[in-house]
Amino acid sequence: MRKKWLAVALAVGLSGALVWGIGVSASAENRGLDVYKSALGQTKEAQSLTAHTKVELTDNGTKLLTVEGIAKVNHDGNAASVDATYTDAAGTGSFQAFHEQDQVIFKKGDSDVYRVMETTAWGHKSDKRTEDGPPAFVKQLFPALLGDMNKWTTVEELPDGGKQVTLELSEQEMPAFVKAIAPTVYSKIVERSEEKEKSSTEKGMAVKLPNLQKDVQVDDITLHATINKNNLIEEQTAEIHVSGVDASGKEHKLLLSLDVRLTDLSATTPDHIDLTGKQVEKISREDMRGGWGKKGWGDHVSQ
Repeated sequence: MRKKWLAVALAVGLSGALVWGIGVSASAENRGLDVYKSALGQTKEAQSLTAHTKVELTDNGTKLLTVEGIAKVNHDGNAASVDATYTDAAGTGSFQAFHEQDQVIFKKGDSDVYRVMETTAWGHKSDKRTEDGPPAFVKQLFPALLGDMNKWTTVEELPDGGKQVTLELSEQEMPAFVKAIAPTVYSKIVERSEEKEKSSTEKGMAVKLPNLQKDVQVDDITLHATINKNNLIEEQTAEIHVSGVDASGKEHKLLLSLDVRLTDLSATTPDHIDLTGKQVEKISREDMRGGWGKKGWGDHVSQ
């Protein structure tokens, strides 16, 4: 049963970091959050950066998926590139992506085809966003839904003059909103994968995700941000623990982890791809949003 699992994994991991960032923006009463907000603002001033990212999903300690990649972004040049590898149930693979001028280009490692999407809005700021981040109503909404995270956030002074900001939430401390939506979100992932079961001549990532039937809950969320002595974020990590029971009564403990290390701030040049003489296939935004499973960009298998 196939689905765009990579998109799901990255969305979940990055959403955790985004929620934390919005919570920070909404309050400066806690020193840990205030320290993070200051470093985040200064880091965002860099016109370019390189992000070394690793996403890993395990089930009862067994690796289901590992994705490692390097993303290079240059805001001034409106350019970016991604070079990534993955290991899943079927073996290993790789993919590349480039954003150049008004094009986004995608390529799987074992394919000679470069898929190209024309765009004039990729990476541009929305008019609905402010220079400081999300709209004001979003800053107010998230604290209301997620509760007061200030008291679960700490800051540690490091020997080299830097700082580490940490947010830790156990199951007992989890906001009611997160507890309420966890079972629904997980069941929808499985439900959609079953609805979209189709054959594909070009296989993508295959992840054997357990079909949890009951007691689905988020057990623990841990987020860390390492800030150097120059008040720049060097690394951010996140771990999300989810548990539940499948139809056979077996308990599963899933762990989704995300590690992002930032380097070469204001000194990064994204990789360039020359399409001259290469096999090119045009794709649309609709292909990206709903049709990549048909093209083999990521298969999700529920068991």
